[in-house]
Amino acid sequence: MKSNSIFLICLAALLAGCSNDETAPEQGVYSFFTSVDGFDGERATRATLNGNAFENGDMIKLKIICPFSSHTEFGETTYGASFDGFWLLKWKPEGWTPLTSADGYDINGDYSPSASPNVYDRFEAQQTPYVYTAQTWSEEQIFIAGSGTRVEQYSNVFHANQTKEADYKASDLLWAQTIQQTGSYNVHLSFRHVMSALLITVDDVNGLGLSDDAVLTLEGMPDIDQCEVIVGDYYAACSKVNSNEYGYRNKHTCTKDENGKVIGVAVVNDALKKTQTRGFSEISQDATYTAYNAGTKTYRLIVPPCSLAANATLWIRDGEKRYSMQLDQTLFESGKLYSITMQVK
Repeated sequence: MKSNSIFLICLAALLAGCSNDETAPEQGVYSFFTSVDGFDGERATRATLNGNAFENGDMIKLKIICPFSSHTEFGETTYGASFDGFWLLKWKPEGWTPLTSADGYDINGDYSPSASPNVYDRFEAQQTPYVYTAQTWSEEQIFIAGSGTRVEQYSNVFHANQTKEADYKASDLLWAQTIQQTGSYNVHLSFRHVMSALLITVDDVNGLGLSDDAVLTLEGMPDIDQCEVIVGDYYAACSKVNSNEYGYRNKHTCTKDENGKVIGVAVVNDALKKTQTRGFSEISQDATYTAYNAGTKTYRLIVPPCSLAANATLWIRDGEKRYSMQLDQTLFESGKLYSITMQVK
């Protein structure tokens, strides 16, 4: 496991007490430390292609919730500067930094590129438990719902076609959660993979001469292309800042056992004027995923953690040549990498 860390020195008002009243300013050092656990089943496993560190430009969204306070504590809200009270950060060589207008996202909803609110400008020192939840995201989605309600989301979107490295990485969702007794300027987030991954090696046992341009697909998978994957957050029910019925609380609320697990994909229900989370058992399993060609007859594919009703089938296509192999397993678990050898005969 590798780690990325940042220690930012800044001057700000150190806030105390359980209310939002400001006290005399003090100087402090805010440290934000992150690490990435690899896939279970691979030595070096998004972040990078192998998944053991963040890369320049990777983005996370941070949600802060104080579940046992009736007040909106410092850190829980961005005062309208972002939707759902998210703090948006990107990885740079010097560490995690807030997004700027140059990144091209309309973060504050004014129909033009804007900067993310700066989490480093505010210290959370209230004497109440703080829950810090973060996950990677890849796309900004904006839509008009109901009777003119503008909804903005910073979404991690699944790509059924992962032939491009960027789409493979975007589909690999990383999630972290830390609970601290009091809001702190010393926060550690240990990210882990919540999707499943396949590492497929093609073994041309009969020397059929497959080229390096051969395309590998997996048929019979959940149809979730371009959907926002939802990870359950047990504390989401206590979120005080949300985009009405389309926001974080409505999508991510779950049972204690589902905390930190992929629970489905977001679906906008126009009739009910809300966003719901649809479980994989309610989704058709007739989709085809296309793998990323990692070279030397090796392919990588991110898949959702799910249980299939029937065995999926691998296909490799090289010009007019077609070969297939049915997978033995129907269960794909969160955070696990499955090494598969496809023998072409």
